[in-house]
Amino acid sequence: MTDPGRSAVIVRNGTVLALVVAACNHLALPEGLFLALGVLIILETDLGGGVLAGRERIIGTLLGLLAVVISAGILGGLSSALGVFVGLTLVRLFGFAAGLTSGFVVGGHMVAGSLMNHGDAWWHYVFWRMVMTILGVILGVVVSRQIVSQRSSSAWQASCDGWLLELAHVLERLPGIPEPEQRFASLREHRNALRRQLPQLAAERTLIHGQPDEAVLRAQQQLQHGSTVMSAARDLCLLHQEEAPVAWVPPGLIPRLMGAGRTRIEALIQGRDAPDAAADLRRCRDQLSAALPGTDPPPQDARTQLLIASRLLLLSDALIRLPRSPQRPGPLQAGR
Repeated sequence: MTDPGRSAVIVRNGTVLALVVAACNHLALPEGLFLALGVLIILETDLGGGVLAGRERIIGTLLGLLAVVISAGILGGLSSALGVFVGLTLVRLFGFAAGLTSGFVVGGHMVAGSLMNHGDAWWHYVFWRMVMTILGVILGVVVSRQIVSQRSSSAWQASCDGWLLELAHVLERLPGIPEPEQRFASLREHRNALRRQLPQLAAERTLIHGQPDEAVLRAQQQLQHGSTVMSAARDLCLLHQEEAPVAWVPPGLIPRLMGAGRTRIEALIQGRDAPDAAADLRRCRDQLSAALPGTDPPPQDARTQLLIASRLLLLSDALIRLPRSPQRPGPLQAGR
């Protein structure tokens, strides 16, 4: 996100939070602050990330309620310190069982806030905090759908297109890339970041359309085939460093394959199919298959040549199968 975009998010969230707090105070809602916090946690990020964060907050709140009921209700004779210890332990155990990554923190706050600050009136605090949290998350989702309903999809696609553009630049320089280890480590890190963001994308598309749609499927396919391109290119770089023999490869085929691959990727991220580049890739693949060594060379040479052939065939096939991105305005820059 650009600096103006961050500033806009900060101003928007501050305005929404102020309005919600003012409404809670005007209506004298009990524990209304947690309604405002529920709204804010949804609006703080994109819709997909907000839904996941809201889920964590609601489940953590419910688990905190359950822990307070057990430690202060069922085991009501415990001292304040022992009750808090039991409650926090239960929240942690329940959080592990529910697979929470951060929601148990909310449950811990609920336990400590109720038992240490409200004494025998804990039930009033935990009940209204639960109600306000759920209402806040629901209100945040409704508002977020109207103002940032596609942010996760557009941000993920922009990042993925940047990663694919980096791959196109790598193909342009194959097989002789300076410092290939660092270059491919950066590409792997970028790819892994895209994988970690897939749950947010799926959550957003499911909330909007009722189920994961073609955007999620396209994202998975782009990661799958793009990863194959990256792995094949890395192996070809390593084989080139070992001065592997490629005498059986038709003259000029490898540069032609790399050029067609770069052209196809650059067209795909602009939303075009590039049929000429795809046809050239198919011809290269067919020529590679026909040129595979059929004699009995020495074992080591045979193994190395088969490695080169397999990586070239994988590369060409992945480039052909790579799906195109949706059309988006403006120039694209490589990088994260």
